[in-house]
Amino acid sequence: MVDVEVIKQRLNQLSTSLSKIERFKEVSLEEFLKNDIIQDVVEYNLFIAINMMIDIATHIVVDNNLGNPETLGEAFSILNKKKYLSDEETKIYKKMVGLRNILSHEYIKIDKNIIYDIIKNNLIDIKKFIIFVNDNFI
Repeated sequence: MVDVEVIKQRLNQLSTSLSKIERFKEVSLEEFLKNDIIQDVVEYNLFIAINMMIDIATHIVVDNNLGNPETLGEAFSILNKKKYLSDEETKIYKKMVGLRNILSHEYIKIDKNIIYDIIKNNLIDIKKFIIFVNDNFI
């Protein structure tokens, strides 16, 4: 059984990070590329948000005895196999894990245009994950 308080704490942190990212949603690409402070805030909070998603997914899998994830993205695959997540959602969330790894290990190689595109077009994927968790485990 999922520890609801643990999930709620992580959802709260996830929502906080998402709100910080959304503050910059209307910034132009030119301004984003010029402002390293905005880049830092967005990248750090993307990193935190994705970590919270991984942590929540892992808690769900482990606490419900669905499996034992051995990699950061495996919890999403297990949730997919158990029909909690669609193939498309699983693919997106695993790509997020890849982005998280880039953010944590390869700061020099981060393509700022990709980060900007995520702000403009992909935050909905994080929101969908929050809804999924709230609807199924809270």
